[in-house]
Amino acid sequence: MPAAPAAAPPKSYAPPARQRGYITAMRRIAASREPGAPVRVYLSAPPLIAERDNWEDRVKAVRTRLPRGIDLLTYGTAFTGGEDYVERWEKFAQGLDGLVLIAPQKKPGGKVYRLGPTARDELRSVVAAGKPVLLFARTYGLVPVVDCLPNRVGPPHRPRTKLAVPEGWDAKTPPPTLEAALAALRPKDGDAVEPPTHPAHLLNPFAVTAS
Repeated sequence: MPAAPAAAPPKSYAPPARQRGYITAMRRIAASREPGAPVRVYLSAPPLIAERDNWEDRVKAVRTRLPRGIDLLTYGTAFTGGEDYVERWEKFAQGLDGLVLIAPQKKPGGKVYRLGPTARDELRSVVAAGKPVLLFARTYGLVPVVDCLPNRVGPPHRPRTKLAVPEGWDAKTPPPTLEAALAALRPKDGDAVEPPTHPAHLLNPFAVTAS
């Protein structure tokens, strides 16, 4: 007797009820956005990635996967080296509409990505605000963090997080959670809007200006 076909691998580590709740919340954000309202997304990456020669290529790769018209900010465009980043982050995060994380893999070609203490805190603050958070993996594209399997590691004074991309994740067939997250980040009439240039106050929102 032939063996029964193997079950399809899960597309999400989140229970169905949590997926439905997430989709509803993301659709609510999309429906409440006013026409012309800016959408600001922060691209988080550790220095070991952001300082590589191919960093701008990474930024472009993320931008092409996000809806058009988003104001995509990075550490280099949002902060200066002389600022106390930890103190500034909470205020800065309040003006964000979403977060994209770039993180190193636990091992090349694997599905597990490692977030250091800074990225972990960024993730937690944006998730707590009910905004979409996506992991960018070059092999898998954008993956909503809600679909990933989190695992806290490290000592209590320096906690870190590992995020595992679901088995069978296919960027070519985005699940409803990803579609909902992208809808929540899409400016109204955004398909007709080019990515904005950064005025001085957005290039460095915490710079001291002359009165």
